[in-house]
Amino acid sequence: MSRLSLRTALVLAFSIVSVLMAILLSYSLGQLASDVARRDIGTALRELAGQMADRLDLGMYEKLRAVELITSLRQVRDPAAAPSDNRAVLEKLRHSAGEVAWIGFADPRGKVIYSADGVLEGADVSARPWFAGALRGAFVGDVHEAKLLAKMLPALASGEPLRFVDVAAPVYGLDGKLRGVIGAHLSWEWARSVERTVFSAARRSQGVEVFVLNAEGKVLLAPEGLAGVVLPPGLAQSEQETGHLLRWPDGKDYLTTLVRTRGLEDYSGLGWWVLVRQPLAIAYAPVLRLQYLVLAIGVGLAVLFSLFGLWLAGRVARPLAALGDAADRLRAGELAVQIPSELRFTEMRQLANSLRHMVAALKTEQDKLSALNASLEDQVHERTELLNLANEHLLNSLEERQQLVSKLETLASTDSLSELLNRRAFHERAAIELARSSRQGTALSVFIFDIDHFKRINDSYGHETGDQVIVEIARLTRDALRDVDVAARFGGEEFVVLLPDTALMAALQVAERLRLAIAALTLPHEDGPVRFSSSFGVAEWVDGLSLEKLISRADQALYRAKNSGRNRSEAWLLG
Repeated sequence: MSRLSLRTALVLAFSIVSVLMAILLSYSLGQLASDVARRDIGTALRELAGQMADRLDLGMYEKLRAVELITSLRQVRDPAAAPSDNRAVLEKLRHSAGEVAWIGFADPRGKVIYSADGVLEGADVSARPWFAGALRGAFVGDVHEAKLLAKMLPALASGEPLRFVDVAAPVYGLDGKLRGVIGAHLSWEWARSVERTVFSAARRSQGVEVFVLNAEGKVLLAPEGLAGVVLPPGLAQSEQETGHLLRWPDGKDYLTTLVRTRGLEDYSGLGWWVLVRQPLAIAYAPVLRLQYLVLAIGVGLAVLFSLFGLWLAGRVARPLAALGDAADRLRAGELAVQIPSELRFTEMRQLANSLRHMVAALKTEQDKLSALNASLEDQVHERTELLNLANEHLLNSLEERQQLVSKLETLASTDSLSELLNRRAFHERAAIELARSSRQGTALSVFIFDIDHFKRINDSYGHETGDQVIVEIARLTRDALRDVDVAARFGGEEFVVLLPDTALMAALQVAERLRLAIAALTLPHEDGPVRFSSSFGVAEWVDGLSLEKLISRADQALYRAKNSGRNRSEAWLLG
């Protein structure tokens, strides 16, 4: 049987293995990359649907809270208040929130007493679902076409009929009896603006389309020109997957995902569904390009590996032959050892003959090295134990230093009495949140409050009791806030709270809740229970407003609260 040279065998083996590995690797990477890309595309569509659902829930929640906040105003609850004054309150909300198409107050019989801009005043709304629902509590109604307002409001530019979402809440007088209902019609075009916010022009140019369905699966919002679209079967499976491939009635395949709105806090939601789809040809275009690219790279790598094998074979064979020649010169005077003789390659047989004469010499040197290694192992073991002890001491020292640094950082940023942030740390955190709101276009509010007649508490009960009041108010403040909110003690009895992603009305509601909790708190004392109250000033950040100006507005609102009798919350309103 003819024998191959080592060089020839290496070239053949390297070429065959490199080609097979390149093909296998290209196929495996192509499949893996395709699966990952498909999953990422489906995940991206589901995240978009989730963002749309969350914004719809947030929008409805905020409008419901705004209406409930109006119903809690003393001015609205007081039967002696002039309807014109109450109308002004509704008009301010109507003109500040573009999605509010109509808002008004109806008495318990369903007669509209006053409304923003006087629209529908005197009309009978007792048969409307929002009125009947609000008599029992806070009410949110699903999308419906306009009835009484259809002829009073301008038509939409798209030609679609006016549609509203209803939000209503009961109004109880100062005596606790029902005075009527505050109801608001929110233009369903608001959902279109939410869609434009979530789905950028770049997304729409990629064929991404969104539909909003009610709980029964009826289309409430669809892309332009698709209002009467017929939904495909199998949509229920789309809720369980990041991206489900469906054939729609237009005969095209779409990557489809479905997300249901979940409501927010005590607003349970209306069970809307957000459906997002993208044409398969567009969605999977990057996957196809990736597969072709991986295949081309695999072919190129196969060629490169084959050429590399040719070069490497020459580099390996020649040194091995030279090593065999050099080993032959060492044969003189050495004993033979058992070296394999049945070797396939010529170069390896030459090397085996040389190694027979080298082994004897190596055996002698190995005996010497064994004795030396035994001695060295003992020394290494001893040195290793000493090194471990030194390392353990060093680690303990580093841990103690880290704990000390962490404690110093906490002391530098925290007020020692209230355990809230101090003024410097608050400004650092507030600057970060202000920059984020400016960059992302999100809401941001702040409120300042202090303890009414705090000096009187210190004078009457002592500074120790005053300090306890500070500690208890700090505790109530932490309990009332979210993890993302920032609370600080500015000094003395003055506190400040920053509320990210929170509009003015929501911030005023948080401040009012905290004010009531403080007013309900009682501290025991040997001279009798200690009771106290607090006054709040609330302001909302607008684009371009500095942190100092925002705090100044809240401070102005606080002084207005104090001048109005203390133990109340006031908001800084533009104009």
